[in-house]
Amino acid sequence: MIETEKQQIKKDLTNKSLSGKRILVCGKGGSGKSSIVTLMAKVLETKKYKVLALDGDASNPEGLLRLMFGLREEQAPRALIEFFGGTETVTCPVDDPSPLTRLNDSIPIFQKPIDIDEEISSEYFIQKENTILFQTGKIKEYGQGCDGPTEKVTRDFIVNGEQVNLIDAKAGVEHFGRRMEDNIDVILTILDPTFESISIAKRVAGFCREMGTENFWFILNKIKSKDIEKIIINKLGELENRIIGAVRCDSEIIKAGLRGSLGKCNALEDVEMFVEKLEKISVI
Repeated sequence: MIETEKQQIKKDLTNKSLSGKRILVCGKGGSGKSSIVTLMAKVLETKKYKVLALDGDASNPEGLLRLMFGLREEQAPRALIEFFGGTETVTCPVDDPSPLTRLNDSIPIFQKPIDIDEEISSEYFIQKENTILFQTGKIKEYGQGCDGPTEKVTRDFIVNGEQVNLIDAKAGVEHFGRRMEDNIDVILTILDPTFESISIAKRVAGFCREMGTENFWFILNKIKSKDIEKIIINKLGELENRIIGAVRCDSEIIKAGLRGSLGKCNALEDVEMFVEKLEKISVI
């Protein structure tokens, strides 16, 4: 084996600084959270990571299912909340802040993480190669009630293994009020070119600092020009140093949003760059 091949194998084995990390992707509705999660999963797979994607948005009926795998709502896996007993068992974290547990078990999941291979049947997830997708649960009926219980599942679903956990949060900042960030390692906020995105990003920064964490970062998305990028940066002010990436406005992502799965696109190069920055941040 030639030396360069040995070096590459060594790099593949050792440069896994994001392994086991739980990365929350949040932001304004329509900012492109699901698209960024999908592209991140593709990049991480290329870098030899295993990926666990958790769709925690109760409002979007297909979300990651369509973008990642090109599947429809009727092909979705069984809602993960049902594994924990459904809404009859899982409580809203605002009304009941107690941690998530397995059925007939009082030990919190964060103390005794889930072993997917041993505990969860394949009806609860979709898997392709090294990416696995769970949906915590969707709003499907009029008057179904609060989605707080699904957010508790999103917050506390912690698994054994080296998977990078990519969590697609619901739009806005309500999840901070439900302490969903308690078990998160990295918080990524996606900003599109709107005043609302900038406002939400500033609120996220405030919440993170209240929590005592500085491991929050901004991704600028749907950027059409350097001028637009500069305007957003100026509006963020002292939070400029929280920006770790800018993703161009790519027509292929727009097409994928209409027709199905998200394949190769130019924006993938931008995502590769900020994933590499995340790896370096995680080593520090």
